[in-house]
Amino acid sequence: MTFSKATMRLLLLSAVAMPTVAVAQEPAADSASANEIIVTAQRRGERLQDIPATISAMDSKALAAAGVSDIQSVGPRVPGFYTGGFGTARPQLYIRGIGTRQFDPGSESSVGVFVDESYLGRSGGVLGSMRDVERIEVLKGPQGTLYGRNTIGGAVNVITKAPTSEFSAEAEATYGNYNYTDFFGVVSGPIAGEALKARLAVWKADRRGYMTNLATGAHPQGLDQFGARLRFEINPSDNIKIDLIGDIMRDNGRSFQGVSVGSVADTTNTLLGDNEFDPTFSDDPYKQSYDVDPEFDRNIDAFTGKVDINLGGASLVSVTSYRKLKYADLRDFDNTDLDVISQETAERSKQWSQELRLVSDPGGSLSLNGVVDWIIGAYYYHDKSFHADTFRYGPNSVRDADAEDTTYGYYKTKSLAFFGQATFHLNDIADLTFGARYTEDKKQSLLGGIDNDGKSLVAADFEVDNKTMKFTSFDPKVTLSVKPNRNVNIYASYSQGFKSGGYQYTPLTAAQAASVYDPEEIDAYEVGVKAVLAGGLARVNGALYYYDYKNLQVSTIVDLGGGNTPSLIDNAGTSEIKGGELEVTLEPAEGLMFNATYAYTDAKYESYLGSAGADYSGSRLVRAPKHSINLSGQYELPLSEESSLTFRADLSYMTKFNHEPIAVNKPVDDRLIEDGYTLLNGRITYDHGPFYGSIWGKNITDKLYRRSVLALPGQLVNYYAEPATYGVTVGFRY
Repeated sequence: MTFSKATMRLLLLSAVAMPTVAVAQEPAADSASANEIIVTAQRRGERLQDIPATISAMDSKALAAAGVSDIQSVGPRVPGFYTGGFGTARPQLYIRGIGTRQFDPGSESSVGVFVDESYLGRSGGVLGSMRDVERIEVLKGPQGTLYGRNTIGGAVNVITKAPTSEFSAEAEATYGNYNYTDFFGVVSGPIAGEALKARLAVWKADRRGYMTNLATGAHPQGLDQFGARLRFEINPSDNIKIDLIGDIMRDNGRSFQGVSVGSVADTTNTLLGDNEFDPTFSDDPYKQSYDVDPEFDRNIDAFTGKVDINLGGASLVSVTSYRKLKYADLRDFDNTDLDVISQETAERSKQWSQELRLVSDPGGSLSLNGVVDWIIGAYYYHDKSFHADTFRYGPNSVRDADAEDTTYGYYKTKSLAFFGQATFHLNDIADLTFGARYTEDKKQSLLGGIDNDGKSLVAADFEVDNKTMKFTSFDPKVTLSVKPNRNVNIYASYSQGFKSGGYQYTPLTAAQAASVYDPEEIDAYEVGVKAVLAGGLARVNGALYYYDYKNLQVSTIVDLGGGNTPSLIDNAGTSEIKGGELEVTLEPAEGLMFNATYAYTDAKYESYLGSAGADYSGSRLVRAPKHSINLSGQYELPLSEESSLTFRADLSYMTKFNHEPIAVNKPVDDRLIEDGYTLLNGRITYDHGPFYGSIWGKNITDKLYRRSVLALPGQLVNYYAEPATYGVTVGFRY
């Protein structure tokens, strides 16, 4: 089955030409609105418009309409949220300029990702298909009180669908270019009435890589994934509810692959390459020659158990989580057809967490009959991980042929936290919220390196047993919210955030292995307004914020000479982030919706002196475009009582941004700067009773842009995002 690229673009561009938009639908003016979303961002069910914080939410209907199936596809639809990275196991998530590119067990993410209240502690397990999802919530700013665990930039909260009280089923099949196939199925319903219900979701996705290795004919950047989720809901009595959720995911396919562009002075330069040999390059960034075909293999097993006991006046909630991750990949590190250097990575981890919360019932006796709503809780987290990188050298290297270096690390993290939050209803229109969290992280590591011939990268064997490091933080929060009526919410907040310190990734010497970087701290101020206007036909949400960001953890590649080029994390002194966001949603007629969002981000290093005399003070933070715009629209055209045609389009634009810190006192390498770009997605869907079919396209204009870059001394590697993809989807819901 094949599609004409021109035909597909014409059909999809016709959808864009319609007055369309589909977006995360927020609650309308009254509780009976079909568009109202109830979110659990504050660990209790609330209207999205009632929460005094900046939150973007997409429900299951909006996710399906936009074709969102992973976190990376959420990013372009949320203002101020950047999603990139080096392949599936190396994500880069940034919210309002705060994030990290580190992905090893020695460091932590700045944006916490939670699935069914289970924290995804290892970055290697964050990206992947998110199927059968009820809702995705993106919380902006530090979430230190209720979430903790290094959510200094924000949090992504994913809630999967629960079992249904009546039997239901769904099946879906997709075919697209690059031989993309995707099969998805769900069955749900009661097993023993309301006492026991279950839901099973299964999916299998395959796609040929969008890059081509001209030397072998292989296709990197592909997809080969299987996943399943089994969920039980047990109600032994009216006061007890138990949720048991098991997830598995298996990835087997081509790992990520970059394109070497050499150095500014010499485009044929390769790291540790012998100058007698020049690589061969193609003019097509998606078609290059490599001497090593990348490989990738990942296994994820997860279990979450949640118990909710109504005690009368309050509920006791227990969330137990266990996650096991194992992945390995192989790639051509020099990214050329020369046999210079390859990298093989292996990582495995086991994490366990336990959270207990006591949550007051609104209006109950323990809330003083509605005077104060409160939450108190405790959280424990334990992670044990191993990570190793092996570098092998070929005959085109300055190293001895067949030599290899290995760096490895064993890591343990234990975290204990106590938290609480109380909202006092001062009168009919004003609420005052106080919250705080105390966190104690303990980390230890054993880091080492194995060398074969006394040459860099690792010049000598070493092993460093780092003593246990303890990082503590007390993070308060205060929010004043004024609601003159149900449709208007004006708020101001102050909060502190904390991100734990850690150990270096891939140390090449004993001194680097013993280097520990300090925690990050942030003081965040925000004012905002949420309003429903014109009887629910329009919603306008806006916010202004200011962050005083201290000890920012920045990863840079350092040239120590002789080919020794470690990636080191240091603390960047102080940074300042200020900005504003605006979201407008219009529903002028039944079936018609428009949504527009705008984010302004002014994020700069105030004081940051790097290695080799580099001064970054005054330059912009990485992956923080000053302006970003998201436009979307949706129009549902009724054809009969049981059929309709829906047109949808999504457009996102961001201005230029830096992939790496730019020194103000050194020549600027423009290749570290990503020019602004626009992405356009479209979808046309026909519904007839329980059956539906869609024609869809992503990056319809085939925009060439980089998802990330790796800046090595004397060599830069580009990692390009997906070109235009398109296909058809058919399915039914029962």
